[in-house]
Amino acid sequence: MNTHITAKQISAMTNLIISKLDYQRLKVSVGNAKSDPRASSNQVRTLWKGVNEATLLEPNDMPADVVTMNSWVRIRYMDTDRTVSLRLVYPEQADIHQNQVSIFAPLATAILGVKVGDLINLPTPSHTVKIKVDQLLYQPEAAGDFSL
Repeated sequence: MNTHITAKQISAMTNLIISKLDYQRLKVSVGNAKSDPRASSNQVRTLWKGVNEATLLEPNDMPADVVTMNSWVRIRYMDTDRTVSLRLVYPEQADIHQNQVSIFAPLATAILGVKVGDLINLPTPSHTVKIKVDQLLYQPEAAGDFSL
């Protein structure tokens, strides 16, 4: 599935919160993705635009209800009430069998920087899926783990 977040959704991304540490690491990942044929250039641009418009905080100041890199999160698909737990990771750590989703995947890009309880509209080739961030199962900043 090769989807990306629309310009309308990017404007909704302006209240995203990202740690300064994640910002620096994402900057490197975006630079590396420019030469990676597996990375969708549209998705990389969408991620980078959202990250650049986000509010940047020191990791110690990150609210415990915000989805950050390496967070484990449970999302709910509102149309089916199905839940999925996943971890947002950098591309080199992605492993779909372990529910570790690359930040360059549309779903991961859509939930980075949002808060528990937020609703997100995720476009797919056939329709838009409404997702709710149900629970943050683990957030590195809240756990004091800044090495991930």
